Amino acid sequence: MVKTYAYGFPRIGKNREYKKVIENFWKDKLDENTLVSELQSLEKDMENTYSENVDSYPSNEMTMYDKMLDTAIMLGFYDPQNVDEYYELCRGKNALEMTKWFNTNYHYLVPDLSKIEHNPYKNPKFKITGENPHLIGPFTFLKLSKGVNEELFGLYLTALAYVYKEIVSEFDTVHIDEPAFVMDLNSVDIALIKNCYDIICDNKTKVNVFTYYEDVDWLRDLFSLPVDGVGLDFVNGRNNFKNLQSIGFPKDKTLFVGLVDGINVWKTNVKYTVNVLDRLSKWADDLVVTNAGPLYHLPVTLKGESHFSHFLFKHLSFATEKLQELNDIKNKDYSKYSKYVGGWDNMVEERVDNLKDDDFVKSTDVTERRKLQDNILNLPELPTTTIGSFPQTKEVRVNRLHHTKGKINSNTYTKVVNEFISEAIDIQEDIGMDVLVHGEPERSDMVEHFCQRMNGMSSTTNGWIISYGTRCYRPSIIHGDVTRSEKPMTVKEIEYAQTLTDKPVKGMLTGAVTIMAWDYVRKDIPIEKVAYQIALTLQDEIRDYERAGIKMVQVDEPAFRELVPIKKRYYDEYFDWAVKSYNLSTNTSPRTQIHCHMCYSEFNEIVEQINQLDFDVVSIECSRSKGEIIEAFEKIDFKRQIGLGVWDIHSPAIPSKDDMVKILKRALRVIPRNQFWINPDCGLKTRGWKETKESMKNMVEARKEILGG
Repeated sequence: MVKTYAYGFPRIGKNREYKKVIENFWKDKLDENTLVSELQSLEKDMENTYSENVDSYPSNEMTMYDKMLDTAIMLGFYDPQNVDEYYELCRGKNALEMTKWFNTNYHYLVPDLSKIEHNPYKNPKFKITGENPHLIGPFTFLKLSKGVNEELFGLYLTALAYVYKEIVSEFDTVHIDEPAFVMDLNSVDIALIKNCYDIICDNKTKVNVFTYYEDVDWLRDLFSLPVDGVGLDFVNGRNNFKNLQSIGFPKDKTLFVGLVDGINVWKTNVKYTVNVLDRLSKWADDLVVTNAGPLYHLPVTLKGESHFSHFLFKHLSFATEKLQELNDIKNKDYSKYSKYVGGWDNMVEERVDNLKDDDFVKSTDVTERRKLQDNILNLPELPTTTIGSFPQTKEVRVNRLHHTKGKINSNTYTKVVNEFISEAIDIQEDIGMDVLVHGEPERSDMVEHFCQRMNGMSSTTNGWIISYGTRCYRPSIIHGDVTRSEKPMTVKEIEYAQTLTDKPVKGMLTGAVTIMAWDYVRKDIPIEKVAYQIALTLQDEIRDYERAGIKMVQVDEPAFRELVPIKKRYYDEYFDWAVKSYNLSTNTSPRTQIHCHMCYSEFNEIVEQINQLDFDVVSIECSRSKGEIIEAFEKIDFKRQIGLGVWDIHSPAIPSKDDMVKILKRALRVIPRNQFWINPDCGLKTRGWKETKESMKNMVEARKEILGG
């Protein structure tokens, strides 16, 4: 009988205990000993869930914030002396940069090795727990870090290999994640990997290496590594099965077969999976069925999600249920699966099917639109703005919750929302901001808000997952054709805000790509059709903004980079529909200035594709990289306006005027003043009002200094 193995179970806890305990520590509501104890208790809960469902699993999956940072500490690159110093690297003034984890909505802290002046070593203060510890592999760690000279990469990797050898020698078995093995690698990379694992595996420790998210192009060499087991993704690795068939699998190794999707919530076809295992048994003697990708991309459990229709519920599977599916595969229990077919709307289908090439291209180019918009908006040089949301006070959250539960009527709810908007407008006016926002008091989340107002989507009750650190969100599920209800989704609040000021107020929408990246997408129709359905819904909303007199609309795509495939050979397939969906959604009046916001990403490789998005102004996260992002835009003929984030909103530290001036001066060496905007990195929902006001004031003062200089 096939054995089962699982990894990457969500550490968030059933009721977000992970978030609560760490943030309570930050607020001095509990001490370090309690913090450690509570996290150990959460880890024990994870292990109990594993043991109830699968044969084996890794230990050491818990972190106080970020596993990449933990790995850097384990290897001696950073050496925080206490927990407070650890969190300084996560969210303090010296916080590490953050970027996306492969093609997912998880984000990690990027170790900067450029300033490290010593060789890696096994940090004796870093404790690794359990009998089968989970480790991020040396190649993945180094590939995802920054500051490593390409010519010295091999020397660094070899040095790391000796440290890993020392670490793994203390255990009987280790689980090593190497998702970077699915990247575009050359013969030099592969030779370095082989040398690295020759060093690591020169002992009696049983080493199992796991790859996921896409396929591995160099399977023959991978199988030749002196490891004991290899994990492959047979859900998202589209060529893994075919390539394994052609080259076979070593008789002396274990094949960990990733057949249960760790990234999407749809139930596994157990009968199909058992058939795949039977076919693989012709090439591999020792098979272990496991998840394809870590389970932390999923909510903890379906239990409590009673509001879904019975039809939808029976087709869903969260992390705990995925473990149960592994057991169903082991026992060949086919009874719980039936094929899902989403809800269809003939009018939506017809509208998408009738799209023509002209629907994806604006009739007026960006240069001509700029002339129209400048005459309408009459903005000053280096205009200041924020990204959208303002701090969500307890009163705002309670107001929203009570309205959702029917404890207050709509008039009471609207009164509190309007009071917040009025105060937000007054604050921005007093500080001297040029383009204002309403602050989003009616929105729980920039994606969920829209999903709750679109047909064909369903929100969860407690389906939280981690985006980074303790930042959590609830993905919705796109299960049918997407349409807007009869009334606009967001216009009322923006229209009210605009009545309070003569300055422009931005309409705020979330783009189709981000909605799909931060939700779980149906698989019964082509992905581009889902994107175009959402794009047409957003286009309808922008036209309603225009009818209400709103002159500026921001369509956020912070996840545009997240869904980019790992391998470049798949780029064209993705960018074709991703770019088209954005341009379709914003193909409205040329008099309306379209803004786009992007964050958390390395843009150098995709700056040409970003330039194909036909916005008028783009704002980009920049503060942690100290303006380095502009190097990407130096390489192209960028005719649009751009705002580089000068204020890291992920940290509670208040940036000084001088810090912002440094970033602005660096950027303005390359970007003309008449194309430049000044803004924070991202929305301000998670910050407090005191730090927000002070930081906004410093931003306005930084602009004045630049103009005066």
